[in-house]
Amino acid sequence: MSGVCRGLLFFTSSLTFLTSIPILFFAILIHSNAGNSKCNSYFNGPVMMIGIILLVLSVMGMIGAGCGVTFMLWLYEWVLFLCIIVLLCFTIFVGIGMNKSSYKSDQEAETFQLSQFSEWLQRTFVDKDDWSHIRSCFIETRLCEDIDPGEVKGCCKPPPYCGYELKNGRWIVPESGLRSNDKDCTTWSDDPNIMCYDCNTCKAGYLARLKDNWRKLRAFFTCLIVFLVVNFVIGCCAFQGSR
Repeated sequence: MSGVCRGLLFFTSSLTFLTSIPILFFAILIHSNAGNSKCNSYFNGPVMMIGIILLVLSVMGMIGAGCGVTFMLWLYEWVLFLCIIVLLCFTIFVGIGMNKSSYKSDQEAETFQLSQFSEWLQRTFVDKDDWSHIRSCFIETRLCEDIDPGEVKGCCKPPPYCGYELKNGRWIVPESGLRSNDKDCTTWSDDPNIMCYDCNTCKAGYLARLKDNWRKLRAFFTCLIVFLVVNFVIGCCAFQGSR
């Protein structure tokens, strides 16, 4: 039985190793092409970390299972156990923070309000320091150019309740004036480096997209946790047989 477990562990570790290589290659590619980019740096750290963890785990698993090294199997199990606990806590904690929001995925962009999202989300992702980096990223990638402004929720056009009029491709203040002196209304500008990037509607739109993307990430993390738990059980079997 222990031989079967070691064989299965070596196989799953080999798959993990093969998966980690393109992840690390992608992270290195991001880093080499990023230069002074403020956008790519957001992806590089997490991608690199995931690749390194998978690589280390896979090497430990292959050495422990292939060579029958008991200590390596023991170390593999402990590291894998810690990874499962951290990943499980992260998924639950972030899920709770996301679910506290009243935003609905089918909600119209015009009705977004920053208050619909939990204080944890606002504090973690769109506070003053974090938002300055995100705003710089929007400017760098020319977020609002060559697309329908309505497709970018809350960032590329003034809020409808302000009363701006669209003429010749530009939003202008009508002769009757704005219908509201709300901060978002006075913040708006046609300047491509300003737009509505500092509007609360833009921050709300960013959090809405973040929450929508979390649903996909949650499915990924769930599958990853299940895969790691299966590996942990197989590793326990291999470890017991090698003692």
